[in-house]
Amino acid sequence: MILNRYKNKYATTNKEITLKQIFENIRTNNINQKKADRRGIVYATTSNNGRQHEDIKTFTGLIFIDIDNCSNPQKVKEIFTQITHTVAVWYSTSGNVHALIKIPICKNIDEFKRRYRSFIEVIDLYIEDYGVLDTITINPTQLAFESYDKKIFIRTNKVVTYNGIEKKKRKKTIKPFLNDPIDSSQIWTTNWIRNKILEINTNGYPQVLKYSRALGGYSSGGYIGYDNALAILLTAVNNNDYLNSSNSSGTIKTYLKAAEASFKFGIEEPLIWK
Repeated sequence: MILNRYKNKYATTNKEITLKQIFENIRTNNINQKKADRRGIVYATTSNNGRQHEDIKTFTGLIFIDIDNCSNPQKVKEIFTQITHTVAVWYSTSGNVHALIKIPICKNIDEFKRRYRSFIEVIDLYIEDYGVLDTITINPTQLAFESYDKKIFIRTNKVVTYNGIEKKKRKKTIKPFLNDPIDSSQIWTTNWIRNKILEINTNGYPQVLKYSRALGGYSSGGYIGYDNALAILLTAVNNNDYLNSSNSSGTIKTYLKAAEASFKFGIEEPLIWK
């Protein structure tokens, strides 16, 4: 249940409505009002008192994502529809994109912000060419004003979520049986990716994901054996001083897990030498 408690001048109301009802309103109610006259919905938390953090009653297990300045809103929307944790994605009244993402139900604001940052570090790589992520939504009491999108995307199948909800089965990754590189340009590229990972000293997740995915693509393209490529990747990540330090935003265990997952994602997107 999401508490929709703001109306007009943020007067509180005790009316509680479901996500399904909110999505149906977005789909059917053609909002043509000034922003100040539209209701606001807080998706990440519930409260009976107001929008101060001390008023938070519960966390809902959702984060609200707001993408502004979209040069290609349709592309941004499509990106979110491919994320298994996306609960819904729709156009805002300004023609940009709003999305709801499933996360574990947090115990406090610090945990919420940590999970929020972990998600946007990954998603920003995919949407940065098409829009700007408004990080104001790291505030768990941030309002999302009513909007209209008759083609709102709502996840209707069982998705990868948390707290005992049934998980969607992941497609099995097929290992390509390939030889290791013998061409000098192929060897140079493989070594270059390894060295770029070893040189990471800031903003770790996006770079780990990028280079891991590229190496997976080269392996799938037929230029380096799967096992050898994965070994090179994980060794490079494990040997990076920054990723092992307390200055990084994650643990080495999470970096290794992210690297392998992104590598396998790259396996499904073969790269061709040009």
